[in-house]
Amino acid sequence: MKSLYIPFLLFLSVLFRAQIPVIEVADQKGGFDKNSQVILQKLSVETKITGGISTNVVTMVFRNNSNRLMEGRLTFPLPEGVNVSGYALDINGKLRDAVPVEKERAKEVFETIEKRNIDPGILEKVEGNNFRTRIYPINANGGERIVQITYNYELKKAGSNYLYFLPLNYSSEIPEFSIKTSVFQNTLSPQLEEKPDGSFDFVKKGNAWIAETHKTKYKPSNNLKISFPQSSSDQNVLLQKNSGNSAYFLTNMRIDPKEREKKLPGRLAIVWDNSLSGLKRDHTKEWALLEEYFKINKNLTVKTYFISNTFDEGKSFKINNGNWNDLKAYLSTVTYDGGTDFGKLKSLKEDEVLFFTDGLSSFGDLDLVWKKPIYTISSSNNVNFNQLKFISSKTGGEFLNLNESKPENEVRKLLYQPLKFIGIENNASLTEVYPSLTQTISQDFVLTGILKGSRTSVKALFGYGDEVTEVRTVFLDIDQQAVEGWQISQFWAQKKLNELEIFEKQNKNEIRDLSRKYGLVSNNMSLMVLENVGDYVRYNIIPPAELRVAYDEIIKDRKEEKDEWTEDLMDDAESMAESLKKWWNTDYKNKKEVYRELPYYDSDSSGRNTRIEEVVLLGYGSQINTPRASASVESPPDPPVVKSSDMQAVASPMVVQELEGRAAGVSVSGRQVDSVKTKEISDVVVRRGKITTVDIRSSAEYMKLFESAKTPEAIYQAYLRYRKDYAGLPQYYFDISQLLFNYNDKKTGLKVLSSIADLDIENEELYKLLAYKLKHAEVYDKELWAAQKVLEWRPFDPQSYRDYALALQDNQQYQAALDNLYKVLTQSYTHELADRDDGIEETVIMEMNQLISSHRNKLDLKNINPKLIADLPVNIRVVINWNKDNTDIDLWITDPNKELCDYSHNETKIGGRMSNDFTDGFGPEQFLLKKAIKGKYQIQTNFFGENQVSIAGPTAIMAEVYINYATGRQERKIVVFQNQKEFGEEKKKGILIGEFEF
Repeated sequence: MKSLYIPFLLFLSVLFRAQIPVIEVADQKGGFDKNSQVILQKLSVETKITGGISTNVVTMVFRNNSNRLMEGRLTFPLPEGVNVSGYALDINGKLRDAVPVEKERAKEVFETIEKRNIDPGILEKVEGNNFRTRIYPINANGGERIVQITYNYELKKAGSNYLYFLPLNYSSEIPEFSIKTSVFQNTLSPQLEEKPDGSFDFVKKGNAWIAETHKTKYKPSNNLKISFPQSSSDQNVLLQKNSGNSAYFLTNMRIDPKEREKKLPGRLAIVWDNSLSGLKRDHTKEWALLEEYFKINKNLTVKTYFISNTFDEGKSFKINNGNWNDLKAYLSTVTYDGGTDFGKLKSLKEDEVLFFTDGLSSFGDLDLVWKKPIYTISSSNNVNFNQLKFISSKTGGEFLNLNESKPENEVRKLLYQPLKFIGIENNASLTEVYPSLTQTISQDFVLTGILKGSRTSVKALFGYGDEVTEVRTVFLDIDQQAVEGWQISQFWAQKKLNELEIFEKQNKNEIRDLSRKYGLVSNNMSLMVLENVGDYVRYNIIPPAELRVAYDEIIKDRKEEKDEWTEDLMDDAESMAESLKKWWNTDYKNKKEVYRELPYYDSDSSGRNTRIEEVVLLGYGSQINTPRASASVESPPDPPVVKSSDMQAVASPMVVQELEGRAAGVSVSGRQVDSVKTKEISDVVVRRGKITTVDIRSSAEYMKLFESAKTPEAIYQAYLRYRKDYAGLPQYYFDISQLLFNYNDKKTGLKVLSSIADLDIENEELYKLLAYKLKHAEVYDKELWAAQKVLEWRPFDPQSYRDYALALQDNQQYQAALDNLYKVLTQSYTHELADRDDGIEETVIMEMNQLISSHRNKLDLKNINPKLIADLPVNIRVVINWNKDNTDIDLWITDPNKELCDYSHNETKIGGRMSNDFTDGFGPEQFLLKKAIKGKYQIQTNFFGENQVSIAGPTAIMAEVYINYATGRQERKIVVFQNQKEFGEEKKKGILIGEFEF
């Protein structure tokens, strides 16, 4: 039974900016149904607090009240500097802890096991500080799954007190609800500024203050907000004993964030992110920040710039006596649209730059051309903190987090030179102290590290620039300050990870090792739960402690072998190459059966019907004994054909001379012919044909709203006007961009299309859709970028290498294209994924040989298996791809004899050849015909089975249609569209996407 893929969106945080889990379920058109039958059945939040740190455990039970098996996806942001450090999923009714696995490997194993309808789960970090868990399956009719997430968090200051905040603004009743908060080592009672109900209050129990509540059928009326008064001590030190006479330490220092005057800029640049995701920023906080800024820096010139998928100059404004009303009015009318491409940023002349953005570059990679101080400013829930910190640290600016600090506090980073942590004095008893980079002090300062020995002192240095103005000393004593039940090592590892990820590419290996050792989710390490010990053995994943004994016994006794992965596809590729050569060298004859009334005189002179066979002779594409079709402008008259005694059609001597000349690469009869590599090419006659593709109109209801829009400007204004009703629907952007492309407004069409990239984070289905449409629009550089992102996320799919290779070819990077096509055949795959993609070798071999035949003198072939190399030119080639796994799409070709070539009839009388039927993956499927006969060919696709519904909307299909493929004179047309069928429609009904005519 197939799963229906349902994304759950969970926005859960601990600081002023989120909410209790809200579940939205994708409907069958890719939108969202907020009246989901999948509900949050139980929510439990348990928090432990000491000093300025907290450990939080969130347990959620989801119940599926529908009659469909579902796969769950929760995506949630966490505050700056916070990483998930624990993940557990119920297996057979009991929570099982996850273990760290490389991100791409975890995804590959998850999808492999999922195909066996077994219970895996992964939690991964996606772009920005966003985390995503995938759970499978959630059974129908009341099935439940339990998810538990753990994270560690440093509390923020509010005045002189620490503050803990948990939003409880859940809009629906929760059947089972509980909260427990424990505060340790605090002599003063915590103060409840907000609480969910009257029964929630702190009681002293031993050395802890504890407050808890347990409710049924409960809808919270208030948030939870706790203030922690602090004693007069100016530092808080916690140590956790480690092996080898060492300990992890964490100290929270109370530092007065002193400031110095700085020279304020007379020329200021404001770079405003006006991509589609910019709609989600809290502009009220951004106005508040600018209001405070212009109160101090009252007289200056401000130049505006805008970044989306393009970088555009805006207006200039003169601020006099702090009056910035005109600037505010201008920024308030900004249109937010398009993806985000930090690769388009340009150098600026102004003294300083305020960059308002979420840091998520969804349509290009950062090209940091700025040399002036850049102050990156974020007010979003979803933020790429590392990207913004990298920009500010590399340019000498600051990062302002308006979502977690008040604008009136953050503005001081713009107006003054802030106090900074510079480092620590050398001490042989200390190692791996973090932060190790310069850091701005905006409130209390947390320092972590490893103590070697029993005791020492830490001298922390603070100042401005390189000038040390203050030294703070902290004493460490493992006998006096060690605490039980606190994983200080996790806080230390999190601090180190946050610093390493600022320069992620350089630190990739160290990030991986740190994440694996301490169980932290990072950009390249996920947490994974498998159902049984056999799967841990099979995929070589060290299990959690509860399964280690059984795991070790299996490994020792070899009772269960590790899964034998498919090391490569080379054997199959060699066999497929031989099959293709044999097919190509076969002389197909087209035999038509025609019934004619013939007189036959027998003994009684009676007549009878007699069947005769009419032979359709294949020479130069001509048909012997058949009426000649009328010639079109695109097709020249056929060359003369003579009939041999054995009824085989052969070319005339002039044609033979022409072919031999073609093989030699010379011009014959005054016509220029292309050079060819082998004599085999002379057996194929290159003919001029015509490709007609169908503009497949969207059947979406909203298309009626655009019937009166007859210009690009009118279409775009209507698109903006109606967008709020379809904001989360990728198909909307896809369809409207096509309208604009049809009016030859490529710039606006690309802006609308690129908005798809801003709809979700690390979504390969959306990026495949983008890559298809970008190829169709001939925006090849962005096609390559989108294909590369998919390859980064899914290096275990052969289609990822193939799509990337074809994008490289579109960008004339032929060697890299060939190398990546060859990688399809040399990668290792799990058996399940190899079975899913059985037959992809046929398509890849054709594409490799087309590259070689067209660009042989530019290619190094020494690493290519020579058994795969052959000239295989064909008159007709059609190949389709689609953007979703677990999907079955069929390619149908009907030839002029009305013979249909499809998965069930994969070879036709005239030599048409259909590749393997892909019933459970991404495709591709390919049709080949070496010699085309005269007439029309119909190209259809059939959506046989679409087994998942997701945010990406209906399945997108791309058809590449070629004539004279790999001949040096090939032509290509591309069709890209999304499934127009409604669920439940008749399956055996193809969609016409194009025609050939020869």
